[in-house]
Amino acid sequence: MNITKNHLKRLKSLTQKKYRDENQQFLVEGIRLVEEAIDSDFELVEAVYTKELEEHVAGPNLLQKVRTKTSEVSEISDTELNSLTDTVTSQGIAVVLRRKMFDPEVMFQPNGAASVLVAFDSVADPGNAGTMIRTCDWFGVDGILMGNNSVELYNPKVVRSTAGGVFHLPIAENVDLRTAVTKCKELGYRVYVTDLQGETHFDKVTYEQKSLIIFGNEAWGVSDQLKDLADVRVLIRRYGAVESLNVSVACGVVLSNLHKLF
Repeated sequence: MNITKNHLKRLKSLTQKKYRDENQQFLVEGIRLVEEAIDSDFELVEAVYTKELEEHVAGPNLLQKVRTKTSEVSEISDTELNSLTDTVTSQGIAVVLRRKMFDPEVMFQPNGAASVLVAFDSVADPGNAGTMIRTCDWFGVDGILMGNNSVELYNPKVVRSTAGGVFHLPIAENVDLRTAVTKCKELGYRVYVTDLQGETHFDKVTYEQKSLIIFGNEAWGVSDQLKDLADVRVLIRRYGAVESLNVSVACGVVLSNLHKLF
């Protein structure tokens, strides 16, 4: 199946947030991420590939799997594929997926069931957000709330940085975190925020069966409004001279202590 200039133009539009929002679709590139995508329950809308994919050891099998998910599969040139992607090499394949929308309240457990949620309060950097999603997936978090002013979930850099995590757990975007945190507290969640002036070192924290852990903006951390709602302010003690810790690193440090509970 050949691709027209208009078709290519429509695909290229998905590199911009405006058109991702309008079409409720996003692009994924690269063999590993595409494998993760087609093994998930995300809807595969269409795929494009180059001869490079067929020459890759995993290429023919992947292309066969793609064709079981969609009949909209087109071979294009390297130049055309490069115009859709922003990496040095896309490994010869890119796919269009339909975005999924999660209602944050669906994630909230109203009873005594274990539930660990993580919230991003204005996390702005795509690499940080994606790495944090990957880390949440690794440590078995049950869901993520991305607050207002956080980076767009389906930004290509975010998606790549998740290493497939975006396909593995529910993630709600544009969440009013003050409302969400208040609701969680009503349902019995204990709320933890990371704070440079926190009173409890991360390795001394004992998480409850129902926990909500909040990480803040790269520059100013968690907002004062959310700190005021917290039950515990979690500190990662500084031993050197650097002013602060990267938020994605802090996420890994804090969540590494999560399963001390279980």
